[in-house]
Amino acid sequence: MCDRSCSPALSSLQRFFPSLALAALFLLSLSRTSSAMAADTKAKPVAAPCTFSDAEFDTARDVHALDEYRNAVAQLLKQGDFAQLDCIADAARAGKTRFSGGAWKLRNIYMGVSEPRPGHPTQEEWKQHFDLMERWRKQNPHSITQPIALAESYVRYGWAARGPGYADDVSNSGWKLFAERVAKGKAILEENADLANRCPDWYLAMQLVAQGQGWNIPQARALYEKAIAFEPGYQYYYRVLAEYLQPKWSGEEGDAARFAEEAANEAGGENGDILYFYIADVIVCACGDPEFSHFSWERAQKGFAALEKKYGPSMVFVNSYALMASKSKAMVEADSAFQRIGIEWDESKWMTEDFFKSERDIAAQMAPFDAKARVFRAEAVANMKSAEGRAYLAAFEPKFAAFERACLNDAKGDTSKFDFLVQIGEKGTIEDGHPDKNPNAFSQCLMKDLYAVYIKKETPFPAPPKVPFRVIFEVDPTTLSAAK
Repeated sequence: MCDRSCSPALSSLQRFFPSLALAALFLLSLSRTSSAMAADTKAKPVAAPCTFSDAEFDTARDVHALDEYRNAVAQLLKQGDFAQLDCIADAARAGKTRFSGGAWKLRNIYMGVSEPRPGHPTQEEWKQHFDLMERWRKQNPHSITQPIALAESYVRYGWAARGPGYADDVSNSGWKLFAERVAKGKAILEENADLANRCPDWYLAMQLVAQGQGWNIPQARALYEKAIAFEPGYQYYYRVLAEYLQPKWSGEEGDAARFAEEAANEAGGENGDILYFYIADVIVCACGDPEFSHFSWERAQKGFAALEKKYGPSMVFVNSYALMASKSKAMVEADSAFQRIGIEWDESKWMTEDFFKSERDIAAQMAPFDAKARVFRAEAVANMKSAEGRAYLAAFEPKFAAFERACLNDAKGDTSKFDFLVQIGEKGTIEDGHPDKNPNAFSQCLMKDLYAVYIKKETPFPAPPKVPFRVIFEVDPTTLSAAK
């Protein structure tokens, strides 16, 4: 049947050529749809693809690549190219894209637009920055990125008023401006709370507010829990909380390491190990701060290997890994990392080139000795698992106890246990003796007395089952004290 809207010609065609008539109807429908689409296109212009390219920023080889990327993003802001900023941020957010090494492009975009420039911007530069932010808001009032970038800008502007020094050195006016500006950042985030369901950096910006306002640990943890529920792969949430758990902020010694272990175990597998390395990276420093000493070098090492396997290399993280290895006295790994670094040393990690070169040279000198020590230990452990090794140790320890008793007074109250390794030569001579970890006063005394025996070529120990024979055993000053 055909209603009055059908033309006579079409009605006639339908009687003799039904399929042709249907085709004509389809073409007519398509024509109307195309017209509607054209009208809709005029009403809502399709955004042009991003023209900004990040292909030249090679984090795998260039330690400054992320800095250069952030500077390039900052130039888009200064040029007033707000459409391009929204374009690249929206693409990075939707794709969850990362650089080699796992750094999120989105986070680095925010870092590029949240302050006038790195260092110490002037008041005039900050004024120009906020003027640009206002122009961005007016041009695109629906931007996801602009409000969060503005909030982060106010937090950074607050720190500019406070300064980087000790709290006691901050003036009253500095504290006042700091509080006002951080509060302004918080207010902007609260006004745009709907963005918490659209952008992972909303929570990161609020974490920076929490840090600036000194929220208590339960409050900071509650915010963190909401953040990781929204985007568990945004490693920056974990890093910010770990920083906040240090004694210089609101935590106790070792809290950051305990949190890293907890978060990594919850993530599990290689992802957990990667997360552990990411957190360790933000804690380790070229300074005397003891916080990194609470971290497990073995797990950080696993995390670094897993990170490179999953995301590819990052020269920034190779620098961090070299610093971790140096602090952990893992000279084989440190030397290998330093060789990869070459001239691409990271000032943010090493602080000075002199310190970088000093640590590099120490690693190169000590790596061969470290490698030999590992062979020594592996052989000693294997010996202790054998029947003849256990039998020899039973005869050896009473003889070695005389050296332990002689050094007991040199323990100087240090009652910590440690493993000691010795190499026995023919007829029971001593050829080597050293602790498995960093020496203390007690183990240094043992090494000194054993060296005296070595020089005199004395034979205080039983003849070993084979030559040379390596032994490892535990020394416990507490047990010695009780026996004495």
